[in-house]
Amino acid sequence: MLGFLNRIALQFIAPKKAIRAKYRAFKELLGHDRSCHKLLAELEELYYQNGRVDLNRIRRLHRELAAGVYTMVGCLDRMAPGSYLTLRAYAKKIDFYGRIALTPLQPVPASPFVVPLEDANPDELRIGGKGLHLSQLQRELGLPVPEGFIVTTSAFRYFLEANNLRARIENLLGLADIREPHSLAAISEKLIEMVEEAEIPERLAREMGESLAALAMRTGAKHFAVRSSAVGEDSLLSFAGQYESVLAVGADQLITAYRRVLAGKYSANALYYRINAGLLDEETPMAVVVQRMIDASLSGVVTTRESAGIPRAGVVIRLVEGLGDQLVGGRCTPETVTVTPSAEGFRVERSSLAGITDDQALRLASWARRIESFYQAAQEIEWSMDRQGVLYLLQARPHRIQEKVAEVEQLDVSGFAVLIDEGEAASLGAACGPVYRIAHEQQLAEVPEGAVLVTAVTPPTYVLALDRVCAVVAEQGSAADHFASVAREAGVPLLVNARGALAVLPAGRMVTVCPDLGRVFDGCLDEVLAYYPRQTVEQRTTPVREALARAAPFIFPLQLVNPAGATFAPEHCRSLHDLIRFVHEKGVQAMFFQTATKFVKRSAATLLDVPIPVQIYLLDVDADFPGASAPEEATPDDDARSAPLRAVLRGMTHPGITWRHHAHFDWKNFSELTMAGGIVAGSDPSFASYAVVARNYLNLNLRFGYHFVLLDALCGAVVEENHILLRFAGGGGEAAGVALRLAFIAAILRRLGFSVQTKGDLLEGQLMRYSQEIMLEKLDQLGRLLAATTLMDMVIRDEDMVDRMVEGFMNEDYDFSGAGDG
Repeated sequence: MLGFLNRIALQFIAPKKAIRAKYRAFKELLGHDRSCHKLLAELEELYYQNGRVDLNRIRRLHRELAAGVYTMVGCLDRMAPGSYLTLRAYAKKIDFYGRIALTPLQPVPASPFVVPLEDANPDELRIGGKGLHLSQLQRELGLPVPEGFIVTTSAFRYFLEANNLRARIENLLGLADIREPHSLAAISEKLIEMVEEAEIPERLAREMGESLAALAMRTGAKHFAVRSSAVGEDSLLSFAGQYESVLAVGADQLITAYRRVLAGKYSANALYYRINAGLLDEETPMAVVVQRMIDASLSGVVTTRESAGIPRAGVVIRLVEGLGDQLVGGRCTPETVTVTPSAEGFRVERSSLAGITDDQALRLASWARRIESFYQAAQEIEWSMDRQGVLYLLQARPHRIQEKVAEVEQLDVSGFAVLIDEGEAASLGAACGPVYRIAHEQQLAEVPEGAVLVTAVTPPTYVLALDRVCAVVAEQGSAADHFASVAREAGVPLLVNARGALAVLPAGRMVTVCPDLGRVFDGCLDEVLAYYPRQTVEQRTTPVREALARAAPFIFPLQLVNPAGATFAPEHCRSLHDLIRFVHEKGVQAMFFQTATKFVKRSAATLLDVPIPVQIYLLDVDADFPGASAPEEATPDDDARSAPLRAVLRGMTHPGITWRHHAHFDWKNFSELTMAGGIVAGSDPSFASYAVVARNYLNLNLRFGYHFVLLDALCGAVVEENHILLRFAGGGGEAAGVALRLAFIAAILRRLGFSVQTKGDLLEGQLMRYSQEIMLEKLDQLGRLLAATTLMDMVIRDEDMVDRMVEGFMNEDYDFSGAGDG
C-alpha cells in the first residue's frame, strides 16, 4: 500500500522523476514481454510439434514464463498504480492450474525395501520390469531363474529423499536437450556423480546386507549380479541395454554396485532413450535385482517369431562362449541355432558344430514357446548355461516383429552396383544417404542428419545417434543385440555382420542400405527405397505429451484479442498468453496516455527551439544522456537526441512544407479566454506541445489549434519491441471537412503500412515490429503528414479532392493550404 501511495505522491512532488520511473518500467515491461513470447513460442513448438524433451524442461519453461508474467504485472503496477489491483491474483490462479497439470504424482516411499525374488508380488511399479518378468518366469511358469532378491522402487525413492536429490535432479533434467549430445553428456555426468556420491540410508543398507547374507548362505554364492529393473524396462519400450548392470560383485561391493546401477538411470544413452520415448523420470523409478552369479560356459538370446523366414512355431537361438555381454552389446557375431517344426517334431539347424546340444536347444525352444504363450507376444529371452550344463533364464522382453517382403515378390536388383552383399538383417526397410564412419562413442555427437552410419560394432550407447541417421551398417553384431532391439523400435534399417564395411564404404559416398536383401548398393536407388519401405513406427500419446496437453489451456489460448471489447479485462484472462497480451496492451496505453501536459509542465522541461510555429517542451528521461540543463531554456534541434523525435521534426521541417498559413494558436483556449475577458500571451505553456523522450523513444502530445495528436514511438534495435501508435482528434471547420480530413490521413497511413481505425472525429493508427530504419522513415513521413494537414479541414471539400491530395502527398506535394482555391 505504501508503495502505491509513494508512486502517486511522486507524480505531484517530483513529476520528472515519476515520468522517468514510468519509462524505465515500460522498458522493463517490453523486455519481459519479448522474453515471455520467446518462452511461449518454445512451449508451443514442443506442444504442436510433439517435441521430445524431459517434462522437467517443460516445467522449467513454464516457471520462467510465469515469473516473466509476474514481473510484467509488477511493471504495469508501477506505470499505472492502483489501476489493476486484481491482476496479480488472476495471474497466480492461472499459474497454479498450469503447475498442477505439469506436476506428476510422487508416491511416498514405503516398506518393504527388499523382497525375495521368489516371493515378490507381480507389481511392476514396485519391482520394475525385469524383476516382474523374472518373478513370473519362476513363480508362474516354474522355469529356472538364478536365486536372488529385489531392492524395490520404494528403496530408490527413499534413497533420493534421504539425500534431498529430487529437486537437484529435476533442475538438471530441466536443462537437458537430447538434440545437443555434448550438453546431454555434461548433464548426465553431473547426475551420475550426484547419485554415486550420495549416502545409502542406514536402514536400507542393513536390509540389503541381511538379504545378501541369506542368499549367500542358501546358495553358497560368493559373487553376484546386480542388475537394473526400472519400471518400463523390458516392456514394449525395452530400454534394451540402456541401463547399467554390474557383474561378479563381491559381498563387500554391494552398496557401491547398487549406487552404480541407480546412477545408470541417468547415463546419457538412458536419458536419451527415456526422453525420446516421452516418459517421465518420476514414472521410471529404478528397482535393482540382485542374483547369484552364474559361472557361464555359454550365453545367448532366444528369439521367437523372428522375421527372417522362420515359421511361427520356430525359434532362433544365438550364443557365445562365456557371458553374454559381448553378444547383447553388439561387439561380436554369435553362432546361430534354429529350431523349426518338421514332420518328426522339430528340426535343429546350426551354423557350426560348437555350442549347445540338440537336447539343450530343444529345451530352450520349448521354454521360449511357453513364455511366448504366457505373454501372448513374441519374445527375446536371455539365457546362460553354467559349467555343469544347467540352463538358466536371465530375462525376457517383447520382440518387435517386422514384416519382410515375400520372397516371390523380390525386386530384380541384378543391374545395380553392389558394395556389400552378405550382411544380416537386424532391422528391416531401406534408406539412402552419405556414409559417415565412426570408430568410438565420442564421435556420436558429430554424426550429421540423414547419414548412413558405418561402424565396426553396435554398443547400446550408439542409440544416441539413431534420431539423426537414416540407416546403420555394422561389421559385427546380430539381430539379438540391444542396439538392434532399439533400432527396430525406432524403425531405422540396420544391417549387421557386414564384413569389410569400413573398407568398402568410404566417407561421404552415397549408398542405399537394404537389410531385407542383406545388401548395400552404390548410389541412391529409388526403386529399392520404394520396394522396401522403412518399417512403420506406431505413434503413441506419451506421458510428457499428456501432461503438456493438460497444461495447454492455461498457457497457449489467446482470447483477449480486442482491446476495445468489454471482455478485455483481468477477470477474463484464462491463460498466461492472455495475461501477456493484456499487460502489454495496458502498458503501451499507460505510456501513450501519460498526460505529459499534466506532469511535464511541473517538471524541469526544456523548450525546444525549432523553426516552426509550435512550442514543444522537452523532457529527456534517458539517464544515459540527460536533457537540457535549465528549464525554459531554448534548445536547438541538434540537441534533441531522441532519434524518433529527430525523425518527426525532420519531416515537419521538410523543404516542401510551408508554415506561413499556420501560426500556432489554440482556438479552444482563445474562445474560452476571450469570453471570460482574459488576456493571454502567445508563449503561455497552456498552448504548448510536450514531448517525453529517450534515445529511441518518443511520447509526443502535439496541439494545432483544434487538432490534438498523440504519438508514441519506440524505434530500437529489438524489432519485436518497435511500435508507432498515433491518435488524431478534433478539428476546426465544418463536420464534413473534419471527416474528409480524417479520410485523407487514414488513406496516407494505410499507404505507409499502418493499421487504422476511425470513429467520429477520432483516428487511431499503429505500426508494429519493423526495423529501426523503417520506423524512423515512417516517423519522417508522419512529421510531413502532421505539418501538411494542420488546417486542411478548413479547405477540403469532397472525396475527389481527398483522392487527389493523397496522390499529391505520395508524390511529395505537401502544400494543401490552397487546395480548394481552384
